[in-house]
Amino acid sequence: MHTAKAIITIASIASFASADIVRTGEFESTMFEGFQGLNMGTFESSPVTIFDGLAVVQNTSGSWLHTTEAWSFTNRTAAYEGKDLLGNASGGVEYSFNTSINAFGGFFATIANVADGQVRFFNNDTLVGTDALSAPVGGVWTWNGWQSDTAFNRVIVDSNYGFSGGFILHDAVRATATIPAPGAFALIGMGGVVITRRRR
Repeated sequence: MHTAKAIITIASIASFASADIVRTGEFESTMFEGFQGLNMGTFESSPVTIFDGLAVVQNTSGSWLHTTEAWSFTNRTAAYEGKDLLGNASGGVEYSFNTSINAFGGFFATIANVADGQVRFFNNDTLVGTDALSAPVGGVWTWNGWQSDTAFNRVIVDSNYGFSGGFILHDAVRATATIPAPGAFALIGMGGVVITRRRR
């Protein structure tokens, strides 16, 4: 009985992803960004080079991005790993890659009192697919990862926080031009089960 309920739940969660975008578990990649040492100062409104020059990140509304050790709004959340995390108080966060990729993921959290968000994947200006972002209220770092047979080179992450659309935090973000090999982690992720951790 419990198994049947679990299967139904997993199937319903997985169905949120559009046809070309499939959830995946945590994967290893040489393209990794932990937002350490970016010399952004307190706030940065210009595109910031990340992934060792392979991408830039910017605010979709022309507002600023922020790197910090921890951030408080309705709750306080410290960096998932390392010293710094990336966040913003309004608008979305856009990752633009110099090359096509087939998988993208990272750890995300919200410091707002509204959970979750949306993610859109583009090949230049063509929408490849969309999916929901899991970011529970309370600042719990949550793995979100996706893969696609259709390559993409832009990813936009928006929150569900209606006042300004911000307050999603990003850390340990990664991307790869190859689809991650199937495995226990990947199969769990594709079923829609999220991996959570709060930094102690």
